[in-house]
This record gives sequence, C-alpha cells and structure tokens, in this order.
Amino acid sequence: MTNLTTQSLVEYLNDRPGEVSSGEIEAHFDVSRSTLIRRLKEAMRAGAITVTGKGPATRYFSADPLSALKAYFAKPHTDRVIAPYREERLAPLPGLSDGAALKFRGIAKHPLGKRELGKFLIDFACASSVLEGGTYSLLDTQALIEYGEKSPGKPLEDAFLVLNHKEAFEYLHDNMRLDSIYRVHDLLTSDHDLPELAESRHFLPANQRGVAREYAEVDIALSAYLPPFRPGTGYLAKALERVLETADSIQDPVQAAFYLLTRIPYLQPFKDGNKRTSRAICNVPLIRAGLPPISFVDFGKQDYIVSLLAFYELGDTRLAERCLVEAYTKSIVRLGIPKP
Repeated sequence: MTNLTTQSLVEYLNDRPGEVSSGEIEAHFDVSRSTLIRRLKEAMRAGAITVTGKGPATRYFSADPLSALKAYFAKPHTDRVIAPYREERLAPLPGLSDGAALKFRGIAKHPLGKRELGKFLIDFACASSVLEGGTYSLLDTQALIEYGEKSPGKPLEDAFLVLNHKEAFEYLHDNMRLDSIYRVHDLLTSDHDLPELAESRHFLPANQRGVAREYAEVDIALSAYLPPFRPGTGYLAKALERVLETADSIQDPVQAAFYLLTRIPYLQPFKDGNKRTSRAICNVPLIRAGLPPISFVDFGKQDYIVSLLAFYELGDTRLAERCLVEAYTKSIVRLGIPKP
C-alpha cells in the first residue's frame, strides 16, 4: 500500500478538474479505508479540499479550482477527453453560486451618465481588445477614441479592433435589447471594406457578420471541445434565439449576465467574434436593471481562457464565476461606486 499523505492527497485533487469519489481516491492510492478517511478529514480541516453530497453521493474536489483546472488544461488538448457539444449546457443552471450572486445583490442603481459612458467606452474597448490579442493600452485607446490618433508602430488592425468595440457598444447602449446581438456582432467584426484588414483574424467578410453560421465549422484552438455544426438545419440560429430568451427570463441581472457570458461562447453561433460579442451583450441585463456594466479591465486573460475551456469541456463554472466576480468588482470600483 502507498503511504498516503495529506499533501499527496491535495496534489492528486489539484491535478483533477472535477469531483472525485472516495472509491476513486482509494483505488488510485491503494490505501486502506481508515487511512483515506483520516487524510480526507485532515485535508478538509486545513481547507485544502471541499466536499459535496452525502453518503454514496459524497464527492471531493480541490478547494482551489484555479489550481486544479490549470493543471488539467496544462495538458495538451490532444491528451484530454474529446468533449462534444451538449445542448443541456445551454440551460440556466449551473449559474452563479448563491454566495456570488448575493455579493452584488445590494449594488445601488447607477445608470451611466454621458461622462461615465465615455470613460466606460475607453475601458471596455481597450480591455476587450486586449483579450483578443490587441496591443492598445488604455492611454493608446483614449487617444484613439477621443482624438482619432492611431498609435505609431502598432498594427492598423489593432486600432480598428478598438474602434469596432467602441462603435458596437455605443449601438448597444442605444438599443438595449438582446436581439441587438446580430448588429453588435456585425460591428465588432467589421473590416470596413479595407483591403489591409481583409486577412486579419479579428474581422469577417460582410456575408459572415451578424448572421448565425450555417455552413462554416469553427475550431476552438487548443481545446478538446467540438462546437455544434449542423449545416442546412438552421439549428444555431434557433439555439441562439433560445439562449437570448432564457437570458431574458432570468430575473437576477447578474445571473443573466453570467449566463450570456458563458453560453454564447459555448454555442459558438458565429464564425468568429463569439467571446467579444458575449462580453458586450452580457451588459444588457445589467444596464436595463440600472446597474453598472462590466468593462473587463485588468481581466486575467489566462484565467478567462481556462474558465471557458472548463465550461466547454467539463461543464465546470467555478473559475468562470471567480472571473466574473473579480471583473465586475473592478468595474464597479472604476466607476466610483463603493466596492460590494
């Protein structure tokens, strides 16, 4: 039998992205039941692992989802289990935990004034562009948006990536409906008919903008997830409509924002630009409720990518929840609202 220690038990759970039964742990380490129970209790007292369920349904997982998920997704995607699209993941649950949702329940209503909207546009256009690989800093973005000055030495595509975000959010702010998503996607991915942008990965030709993909497959880089592809059926357009209807039916605006932020990228309804479209459209339920929007400034890119991969491949929302809570808290503070 293996000499199971509390540390080796924690490391084992940190290397696994999901919940594990005591039987799986016992078989892996080949230890006695009494030793396993003792080590589990020690790890729980130390706060290193958490437990769900009771009796035969009891499951254990790392108390640090970031550590466990990062370890899992550090493996090459070719070594991970293939994860085909599952329609049931478009359901509203799992959503934010009660604790996360409660954290924002008492935010005072704070509609954006003209000046605040201008500041938010800079924050959002910069932050969301950076998440797409853009190189414009906040100062670069401010100079571009307020004075039309492109940053010398930086790619032209990065300037238009920023400008597209600004134009898309301005349109969204004036048309605060979820069905604005099609025009928002069109604006976010527009190449402005410029030959210099035609080959950029950030933009799409006119016939692929603002429409659900029908005959184009998408490939999620470095992921084992296989998005839906049902050519000629209209499936994606119908599924996107159901996602928007579901979001509209969620009463808690922060829960609705989280739903849109995770389910739209999972569905991959568009040829490209799905994540940036979800970052824009998730603000609709917030702004309609009079709450401040999310700009995603100082949003950890690696954590964000891993959080989406965790949902794509495992249906795990724990890291996505952490990312949203941190992003929304920072956005609220930047607007001068007391920290929740």
